[in-house]
Amino acid sequence: MPKYFLLLWFSGLSSIALSQVSDSTGTLFDTIILNEVKVSAVFPLNNNDVVDFYRPDYFSTLDKVNARLDGMSLIKRGAYALEPQLNGFSAGQLNVTIDGMKMFGACTDKMDPVTSYIEPTNLKNITINTGTNGSQNGCNIGGSMDMSLQEPNSDSPRPFYSSLGYGYESVSRGSNILFTAGYTKRKLAWGIDGVYRKNHNYMDGTHSTIPFSQFEKTNIHSVFIYSPNTISRLKADILFDGANNVGYPALPMDVAIARATLFALEYRRTGRTQLISKMYFNTIHHVMDDSKRDSLYFLENETEIKNDSVYMRMDMPGKSSTLGAYMQLIVPWNDHNKLTIKADNYTNNSVAEMTMHMRYAGFSPEPPMYMQTWPEMLRNVSGLFVQNTTSISKKLKLTVNGRIDYNIDILQSEYGQLQFSVFNYTLEKKQSRVVKSMNMSAQYRINHSLSLTTTAGYSDRMPAIGERLGFYLYNAYDGYDYIGNPYIKTEKSNFFSIGFMLSKPKIKINLSQSFSYIRDYIMGISDTLIPAMNFYARGTRVYTNVPAAGTYSADLQLLYNPLKSISLFLLSKFTMGRINGGNNMPLIPPLKNIAVVQYKKDRFSFQAENESSLAQNFINPDYGEHKTPAYTVFNIKSAYSFSVSRSILDISFGITNIFNGAYYEHLDWGRINRPGRSFEMFVKYSY
Repeated sequence: MPKYFLLLWFSGLSSIALSQVSDSTGTLFDTIILNEVKVSAVFPLNNNDVVDFYRPDYFSTLDKVNARLDGMSLIKRGAYALEPQLNGFSAGQLNVTIDGMKMFGACTDKMDPVTSYIEPTNLKNITINTGTNGSQNGCNIGGSMDMSLQEPNSDSPRPFYSSLGYGYESVSRGSNILFTAGYTKRKLAWGIDGVYRKNHNYMDGTHSTIPFSQFEKTNIHSVFIYSPNTISRLKADILFDGANNVGYPALPMDVAIARATLFALEYRRTGRTQLISKMYFNTIHHVMDDSKRDSLYFLENETEIKNDSVYMRMDMPGKSSTLGAYMQLIVPWNDHNKLTIKADNYTNNSVAEMTMHMRYAGFSPEPPMYMQTWPEMLRNVSGLFVQNTTSISKKLKLTVNGRIDYNIDILQSEYGQLQFSVFNYTLEKKQSRVVKSMNMSAQYRINHSLSLTTTAGYSDRMPAIGERLGFYLYNAYDGYDYIGNPYIKTEKSNFFSIGFMLSKPKIKINLSQSFSYIRDYIMGISDTLIPAMNFYARGTRVYTNVPAAGTYSADLQLLYNPLKSISLFLLSKFTMGRINGGNNMPLIPPLKNIAVVQYKKDRFSFQAENESSLAQNFINPDYGEHKTPAYTVFNIKSAYSFSVSRSILDISFGITNIFNGAYYEHLDWGRINRPGRSFEMFVKYSY
């Protein structure tokens, strides 16, 4: 395995002129932040030159933005709510938070990642940390993604401002309506923003309609800020996101309702010593629906040697609510040291249910069968994070951080105990564990334009609810039912990364590479003694600790401005993974590149893009994987801004997948083609 790492290292260095990467430490000697990507669908932000390269169009969903972040890939089961993956890690291996607040999806099939409840209109910035270094909001092994909510526009020349936008995309006959409004005066500031989206089934590059790819959603966010003086402020956020009639062509079920509500209250004090204190509550209600699917199954009757026809429907609601608070203190000890302390606590209550309705043709319906696929459980986590940053010299900065979490899981349902008793498990109602994390990074400025960053760390992570107590969770990717392990061990990861950053007036290059060695890696292992629950399942797998696994990732970015009006941006990202040093880790994307050429002058801009991926031949067939062919896609977009009296009118037009290519990515479940050629238009009026 080491020879592969050496080969990738030298190939990455030799291709520096072709691609570019961002690193979590890339902000030390540069004013343009490449990793903390600031995106806003309504208001332009300062130092925002890189945003357009990440945002394909003005009415992009957050999924489209995330797909262009370094190290980030997306697991696609439908046209909506794609699951983020960072350098091969996903789901419970990542910390995904909103302004540092914990939120957990309520779907056992991962149809509702936290990112699905945020829109670019209410997003101020995204902060990504890779590997064990993303432990500020909780111990984890894969990294963190924190999405900060938008605030009122304090730079507006008038107290009241507003904007309204409409976008249309032809491939799905999708309509998108965006709006925002705000008021700022003296000590008070208020803002509101919202999105309404309705997309029909899209067409792929073969002119075929992809059934069950439709979705409809509404998102509204409001924020109120009161600043009694120049160093203190009180902020309240309310967020509502509701999706209906969401299709998932790669799954046997769709979603009738996916609804989230968030409330947050924050006090912030700035100055030499900074204090942030926040309380929050969020709740998610998610209902899977198969009423629009064919529910007829043919089962072999061994006695009569014929097929019996069976109809089966399933009701699968899920709920998740989280109540939490945290306090963060940033204290400069002296001119060379800065201490950060964060104490936090949250309590999450989750439950997912399934009721099966079966009827053999020609017979009366059988009594409904009920189970809890996530037995009702309460998880309470109390954590303490401490970090110290030391400027040893003008060239060298050292950062050391550590975190400890105390986890308490309380099983609140007798169903869970009864269900797992059939597997000879005796479940304790209460289980507690301590997990920890420690990291150290050094940033060294080699010369005025070149810097080097290294990070080494260790972290544990708690198993997710499904990994501990999941009960017959069907995985459509490999065709197996999955069962949790109540006494599964924590995953443990040793992490190392190294990054180079070159920053000159016309060119900026970042190259970063990272390696994770994971012990007690959690994955489903087939158990032939346990029968499958579903008619269509290939068997049953139990979440088990595998002795070891390893991942390697390389990201490369380049931003070049040969002329004031012309910019070139290239992004390349690669990940590989092995289990026990032998088999390939499933669901690992191949090398992907995004190249953009942009012309911008005055109020006009034009952008041409190419997105391409190599074939993925390093697969694990035991987990439903197939080799994925390479693809390349071309897009263009243009925009012009008009000034009308005291108002601004923005118009943009674009074509995605210009040559109508039929393609899919390796992480797309079901190998279902992505959208074909689409003509897109957007109009926004701002006052």
